[in-house]
Amino acid sequence: MFESWSAHFNEIKEAVERFEKMEYSGQEYFFDVHSIENIFDFYIDKLQFNKAERIIKLGIRQHPGASTLKIKEAILYIEKGQLSKAIILLENLLRIEKSNPEVYLNLGYAYLRDGLNEKALQTFENGLKFAFSDEEEVLLDVVLYLNQFYEYEATIKILSERYSEISDDENLLFELAYALDKVGENQKAFNIYEELLNINPYSENAWYNAGISLVKLERLKEANNAFDFCLAISPDHAQAHFNKGNSLAQQNRYLEALESYLECISYEIRQAKCLHYIADCWNHLGNSSRAVQFFKMAVNTDFMDFDAWEGFARFYLEQHEPQACREVINQALAEKELMTDEELGTFYHLMGQSYVLDEEWELSKKFFKKAALSNRKDFRHLVALYKLNLALNPEYNIEIFVDQYTPEFIETGSFQYMLAAYHLLITENFDNGIYHLEEASVYAPGFMEEFTDTFPEIIAIAKNNKKLTSLIELNNGNYEF
Repeated sequence: MFESWSAHFNEIKEAVERFEKMEYSGQEYFFDVHSIENIFDFYIDKLQFNKAERIIKLGIRQHPGASTLKIKEAILYIEKGQLSKAIILLENLLRIEKSNPEVYLNLGYAYLRDGLNEKALQTFENGLKFAFSDEEEVLLDVVLYLNQFYEYEATIKILSERYSEISDDENLLFELAYALDKVGENQKAFNIYEELLNINPYSENAWYNAGISLVKLERLKEANNAFDFCLAISPDHAQAHFNKGNSLAQQNRYLEALESYLECISYEIRQAKCLHYIADCWNHLGNSSRAVQFFKMAVNTDFMDFDAWEGFARFYLEQHEPQACREVINQALAEKELMTDEELGTFYHLMGQSYVLDEEWELSKKFFKKAALSNRKDFRHLVALYKLNLALNPEYNIEIFVDQYTPEFIETGSFQYMLAAYHLLITENFDNGIYHLEEASVYAPGFMEEFTDTFPEIIAIAKNNKKLTSLIELNNGNYEF
């Protein structure tokens, strides 16, 4: 939005001191437009908005026709969150300054801040048409704003259309690769990072992000090498140590992963997360006492790290220590009002599993029900309840389940899967079955694989029903008839 004052601090030091002397004396001195801009940028960078406002008011009073100062005034409004004022000012200014890319740039940014993303995209596109002498600088600001507000597809479109012009610009390539990564184009992102590294093989961040892309591509050994190059350039890159540890753990190289996590901890970064993963490593290495030690350290370091609490509870389930598992869960549930629905459902589900180990069937059912009611989108909680009933009574089936639990779960999105199974398998009303399965796909998406695994008979039905086949394939990328 503006050039940093720090790039030419010596030039404006005298002007800033002169302005502060003016304020102290109560007199008014004259400043040229360039000096006012520099003083304004100095105060904005330091978040001293009151002083920035005073200098810009002085500037506009002394130079009422200076459009650059009006742009600065709009920037001040944006920084103070007064978006409607900024937008009105910039829209009016655009009627006069129709070819000024800085007006378009700041107006687009104000639109983004105000949630008017479509208007922002169009404004940026229009502004780029007038960015002749400083096109790459304006382009970088545009894509930085777009990525900041999750408009990754727009970044990809804008930069891809200009790829031949930006292919040697590290910053623009980095933003393109970042956007590609965010939309799941991992191979394309990695290819861009490779091009960036051909330009600058000493870019630690490019090596780091290339490593992240390689992890997502499941090329873990290559990812380790990328993290090693990053660390060779910047040994204190804590995130590289952390993600190298994750990559090594995925390869079952737990002792090496421990070294990376411990190195990360030495920089006081992601302490609780590292301690949690160290505990997991010790668990995989068969050292349960060390695992317990580090799980306790993890949850004590960050009581709100519910992933660590979940890992600790699962550890005790694996150890067949249900009482210890419940003690951990109850400690975590002391902050249940701060949990997401997904987290709360997970802890109730684990509680249900702990009671299965104790053969406390009614308590287990109780907590599977609580899990399903806490996280109404997760079909796995209902599957656990259904399978437990089925294990306890071989005569049990989906018809009994629906009759028994409809009053409790009729408004639960994931229960639509059960209603779909009921109609497909019991009433043989395929239209109703497909209707409920469509509802489930909307209100509890992502569980079609669990649905067909729980009721494999439905696969045979689907082979003779094109609409059902299409619905299952559409919502389960791993299945093809």
